[in-house]
Amino acid sequence: MSLPALHTGLGAALALFLCGGGAAYATAHASVFATRHKDKIAMVPVIQAGVLAVYGIIIGYLISNKITVENAIITDVDGYKYLCAGLSVGLACLASGYSMGNYLSQLNAEGYFFVRKGKAGDKDIASKKFDFTTFVLCLIFQESIGLYGLIVALFLVG
Repeated sequence: MSLPALHTGLGAALALFLCGGGAAYATAHASVFATRHKDKIAMVPVIQAGVLAVYGIIIGYLISNKITVENAIITDVDGYKYLCAGLSVGLACLASGYSMGNYLSQLNAEGYFFVRKGKAGDKDIASKKFDFTTFVLCLIFQESIGLYGLIVALFLVG
C-alpha cells in the first residue's frame, strides 16, 4: 500500500533535515575560520554555508504546500516525485556542506591566512598565505553542488 501523502511529507522533512545538516557542518568550520581572521570579510564562508539551509527551507515549504492544499489529490507518482525532490536538494546540500567544511577544516589545520589587496593584516609573518579571490571561487564551486540540487528539486516540484 502506497501512501503518497507520507512520501510527500518525508520529502519535505528530508529536504529540511539534510540541508540543515550540510549547512551546520560547513558553518562549524567556517566559524572557526572566521574567528581566526580579524577581517570581517572572513564571514563570507559562514554566509555561504547558511545559504545551503535556505535551499532546504524553500523546497520544504513548496512540498509541504502540496499536502495542505484543500481538495488536492496526491497521486503515487506525485508522492514519489516530492520525495525525490526532497532527497535531491537535501543530499546535494549535504555533499556541498561536507565539501565546504572539509576545505575550511584543512585551511584551519594548516594555518592558512588569506591576502586581500596585497596585505595579510596582522599575520604578515604567516608563511601560508593565499589569495582571497581563489578562496571565494573554491567556495562558490563547492556551493554550486547544492544549487544544482535545488534546481533539480524545483523541476520535480513543478
